[in-house]
Amino acid sequence: MRRSNAREMLNKLKWDPRYDFSEVVVAYVDRFRGVVEIKAEEIESIGHKFLYFKDGKTIPQHRIVEIRHKGEVVWKRQ
Repeated sequence: MRRSNAREMLNKLKWDPRYDFSEVVVAYVDRFRGVVEIKAEEIESIGHKFLYFKDGKTIPQHRIVEIRHKGEVVWKRQ
């Protein structure tokens, strides 16, 4: 079974009706602040290599370390 990447998991959580995207939290590594958590409802779009936020912030997807849905880890970087 192929392991999904962060982009695939975020798209699944966003478009699959079994999940509530507003209950998703994304943890990523910020170069200056360490690991930062952001609610998925702040995401404007999920690009091929970047996440684009409503406030104009952009983060590379390779910095994502964990994705949680309702507090449960659904994806984690290995």
